[in-house]
Amino acid sequence: MYQIAICEDDAILRKQIVQALSTHPRREDFLLHEFERGEDLLAHLHSGASYLLLILDIEMGAVNGVTLGTVLRQELKDPVTQILYISAYDSYAMELFNVQPLNFLKKPLDPDRLLSCVTQVLEFAPVLDATLTFFFSKQAKRVPLREIRYLESYHRKLTIHTLRGDFISSQRLSELMGQLPYPTFFQIHQSFVVNDRYVRHIQYDKLTMDNGVELSISQAYRREVRDLLFHGLPQGEPIHR
Repeated sequence: MYQIAICEDDAILRKQIVQALSTHPRREDFLLHEFERGEDLLAHLHSGASYLLLILDIEMGAVNGVTLGTVLRQELKDPVTQILYISAYDSYAMELFNVQPLNFLKKPLDPDRLLSCVTQVLEFAPVLDATLTFFFSKQAKRVPLREIRYLESYHRKLTIHTLRGDFISSQRLSELMGQLPYPTFFQIHQSFVVNDRYVRHIQYDKLTMDNGVELSISQAYRREVRDLLFHGLPQGEPIHR
């Protein structure tokens, strides 16, 4: 069951959003959590609450929609939770740039556009929920794919670099590649498989991740990486080489 949070200080508009979502064809697939104040949603996020989608009013009290989005992306290091903004004004483009919202809806609310945005998120949700299973400290561990930056094989040890830290496994990279959807994850070197979500800059022989780490693109993979970037490939297929 997916979790969707609505944070809107206007009770009438909040009710309209809930009513619109009650007509969604996949209504049974998600739960709605209503918040009147940004402070309350912020407390839930800090306590570890996780949502598929945040529907946020921009103009609220001390903790507004922009603040919530900034905390989510920069402080909590969450690039995956989708954010849908609602506002009576359209002058927030620059403020929202670093938050990378799914969309921006103007008031008065257009129910059809709202439903379309939620459908888009739900269609992508299975990819967000997928996990990688590997052995860590002699126990099976699962990590959400959305939290993995890249995998690194070195000296017969495999390091899974994630947003929450690194995990070292004795398994081989080739043993786990069948769990990784291609081209979201793609190989750039015998030792590296990267998550495209966290790639920020690409050059001929190297790329830079969002945390500043530079990884080499070996000669054997340069053409494939170039073709992937310029032409794209179907989503959702496991990596096979």
